[in-house]
Amino acid sequence: MFHRPPTNLEGNVLSIAQSILRHYPLPEIRDVDYLGGAGGFSGAQIWKVTTSAQSFCLRRWPLAHPDRNRLDWINLVLVHASSLNCPFVATPIESNTGERYVHDNGFFWEVAPWMPGEATFDRDPNDHRLENVMSSLAKFHLASAQVSLGFQSSQNAATRLAALRDAGQLIEKLESADSKRTPQFVDQLRRIISSLGTDNAIRLADCLEPFVREVFPTQPVIRDVWHDHLLFQGNELTGLVDFGAMQMDNVALDLSRVLGSLAGNQVNRWSAALKTYSETRQLGSREIDFVFALDQVAPFLSGLNWLKWILLERRSFESDEQVEKRIRFLIRRLAG
Repeated sequence: MFHRPPTNLEGNVLSIAQSILRHYPLPEIRDVDYLGGAGGFSGAQIWKVTTSAQSFCLRRWPLAHPDRNRLDWINLVLVHASSLNCPFVATPIESNTGERYVHDNGFFWEVAPWMPGEATFDRDPNDHRLENVMSSLAKFHLASAQVSLGFQSSQNAATRLAALRDAGQLIEKLESADSKRTPQFVDQLRRIISSLGTDNAIRLADCLEPFVREVFPTQPVIRDVWHDHLLFQGNELTGLVDFGAMQMDNVALDLSRVLGSLAGNQVNRWSAALKTYSETRQLGSREIDFVFALDQVAPFLSGLNWLKWILLERRSFESDEQVEKRIRFLIRRLAG
């Protein structure tokens, strides 16, 4: 269906991992397990490193991002957050030279503790789990705001508004794209997007535009906080992972992303979840409005992006199963 991207990593997994791990003051290494992209779409590569004391995650960042300055900033936020009652944050450890990453063969590498738990919210999506996610995210936001805090308009909202205004041209290209070998669920997504069409894009743009002009409190936000990046043991959130998309923006981006992923179209759960979040970090009324505006836009733009990647750009993905899971989720959200 989709082709797995070629890689030269599997043949020399141990030698690659060992060459990086020697830069870190780790206990005796007993096993190194190469996990590929671990089901993700960022392009990062993951190894699980088992030592005599504990397990670690060795991560190779993709070439495209982040650069050194952004990685320094991300690590600054994570170190600060983990020191302020955020034990669920996966914070890279220091290398032998005191840095929290290694630059080798053109790539940035980092080692962080292997966070316990699994991404199993969908197997047991109970209210206690959702409450723990929201209170933990509020704690993270309180901590990250101490690193960087400003007041400006949302860059991400402006980017999404521009995408909505260009949606009509993209839909036309998608409608004429060759789909002879396209899976049925991809064609189903395309039909939904086409039926919503340019009129829907204009409506969504009108909904989002007032927030693009508005000045909000901005701080480090994760941007990619969703189901597969939230690890649980029982009802406890034990791990929040993957911070490569972190930027300065309003917390509404994280709230719309995580609630869209965990609560979907269950509006009653959104209200309860935002109330839980507000008990730790207060939300302004316009921030709450912004959360819902972003979510109205998100399934439509996400659907367009996936169709563009598959039908026009012919991208390769490591896991067919994960691609299908993501697209079927979007279909359910767009169908209401």
